Amino acid sequence: APPSAHPSESSAPSTSPSSSARPSTSFSPTETCYWIDVIVVFDYCSSETSWDVQRINDVGDNIVVKAYQGTRDDRDTLRKESMCLEEGQYEFTIYDSYGDGLLSDSDDDDDDDDNINVSGHYNVTSYGELIV
Repeated sequence: APPSAHPSESSAPSTSPSSSARPSTSFSPTETCYWIDVIVVFDYCSSETSWDVQRINDVGDNIVVKAYQGTRDDRDTLRKESMCLEEGQYEFTIYDSYGDGLLSDSDDDDDDDDNINVSGHYNVTSYGELIV
């Protein structure tokens, strides 16, 4: 897919003139970028889950472009992170510190809270197309 504005943004210029009391500054992009969305549905043990996107370079010291560590507040919720990546090779990695994956598992046996535990999952899309 060709690079463009994020799919949720309009890229059409306005035909209506506008005025401003202050001068505006605009910077031309130095490189083209491509939008991706990282979508993670956390399981009950969300603080065990983290992920990162790294840019792979030729000398072997990859650069973390974006990272996220789940918190207790992420429990059984969906989190979406959008980012625009310059042309290149990238690696997406999702981690589970306990090692049981994105399972629906509550450590307590108290079912009085009526919470439904959700099995977690993730995907990465670019312009609506699944890439991971």
